[in-house]
Amino acid sequence: MRIHVFARNVTLSPSVSEFIERRLAFALGRFTSRVMAVVVRLHDFNGPRGGIDQECRIEASMVPSARKTAHGKGSSVEAAICQAVERIARAVRRDLARRRTLRIRPVRRAGQPVLA
Repeated sequence: MRIHVFARNVTLSPSVSEFIERRLAFALGRFTSRVMAVVVRLHDFNGPRGGIDQECRIEASMVPSARKTAHGKGSSVEAAICQAVERIARAVRRDLARRRTLRIRPVRRAGQPVLA
C-alpha cells in the first residue's frame, strides 16, 4: 500500500507524516492486499486564525478499480486525520463486505423454486 501525502497551507512535519502512516497502517492494515494506494490531502482554510478549519481528505484506490473517499474536519490536523481515517476504514470495510456477499449469493435460474 503506497501512501502519498499532500499539504496546502499546512506545515507537513515528519511527525505528522509518521502519524498519518501509523494511523492508516492500523486502520487499513488488514486490507493491504486490496488497497493499492492511498492519497491524503491536508488543507487549512483560515490559516493562523484558528477554528475548525483543518481538513483531511483521503482517497483509497482498491483492487479491482474501485475508489473510496472520505474527509474529516477538526480544529487540529491530528483530529481531522483521525476522523478521516476512521471514515475511510469504514468505507473500505463496507465495500469489501458488499463484494463478498454479492460473490457468495447463489444464482437463481428462471423457473427454479426459492429455497428458504
